[in-house]
Amino acid sequence: MTNKNLEQRMAQSFIDMFPKFIPDENAPVGISEQKEFYMIMKNLYQLAFANPLLFVPSLNNDDAYPNRFHKSSYGKPELLVKMKKFLKTMEALLQNMYLLGKDSSIKINKREQNILSEIGIKDYSKLPAGWKWMSSRPESTLIDFSHCLFDKSYSYTSDIYASLLGEPAFRKLEKWMMGQGYKRHNIYNLIGSDCKLSLTYANPLWSKEIPRGGFEYKIKHTGISARYDPYIQTPAVFGLCIPNGLKPYLNAFDSMNSNVQRFIVAQTKKCNECKYCIQTDKTGTRQLAYSLINYEKRDYKLCQYFPGYNYCWVTINNDLADILIEVLTFMDKFIPDKKIKR
Repeated sequence: MTNKNLEQRMAQSFIDMFPKFIPDENAPVGISEQKEFYMIMKNLYQLAFANPLLFVPSLNNDDAYPNRFHKSSYGKPELLVKMKKFLKTMEALLQNMYLLGKDSSIKINKREQNILSEIGIKDYSKLPAGWKWMSSRPESTLIDFSHCLFDKSYSYTSDIYASLLGEPAFRKLEKWMMGQGYKRHNIYNLIGSDCKLSLTYANPLWSKEIPRGGFEYKIKHTGISARYDPYIQTPAVFGLCIPNGLKPYLNAFDSMNSNVQRFIVAQTKKCNECKYCIQTDKTGTRQLAYSLINYEKRDYKLCQYFPGYNYCWVTINNDLADILIEVLTFMDKFIPDKKIKR
């Protein structure tokens, strides 16, 4: 879908992260009432895309950051401000809609009234039953409400990211991980990101801690993590979770099979002597943090730092799923206190 303006791009992020309709069959409201609320939310996001001027006073040319990890390199700091303006307007509306389900006397502004009128909501004292239930049920959250996550036992995030990244291959990798005992974690409001709904699969044998989400920092479990960055040209991304950094695995490079070796050499950053790894060294004696790897009669200096930046992808196919299964299998040989002889 082509965006005519920046605001449509931001509206598309709500459409992308809106799952297919899966009701809670045991809810105190019926499936038809849940479907009614679902269609209200779906129509809201489609309205935002079709007519963003209902939400903001002016439109901007479409644009997005090409580099997920270095927005500043694009030289457009004002772009993020413009993007967030639309998102904040949407989030304020959703917050008030959520509160209306609890208390119909909540005050909303004229713009929000006009938007709700466009989707058929005019009398706030007679909100649909599904709406009021999603606002007031036990442990209700704004994220559940705005994404229509009716059934707490169903992983809507799996459906969302499988659709965005590549359904068959994503499901193949997911099925393998779940079969190996990996656990699925739906992580709301991901730290260090504006992603409201992220997904992580983690092998619990590595640590009793619950994953914090993401694939770049403080990784303590093998697995994968997916998120949605609305500011980026290709928003959805997933990365391989590599606990304790690359060093222990690079040290065991010779024990990898040829497929894993080829993958590691291809994906890992080659040391360019940027000296980030020794910037705090006052002695001048610290060695650069790379592993010297000989592969197919050629030496490579493979950086040990922040592997997540290089081990992430915006799509998945069967070949990638297969090699990730092999890499995860290899890394799981290093589970603390459960090491398998290599």
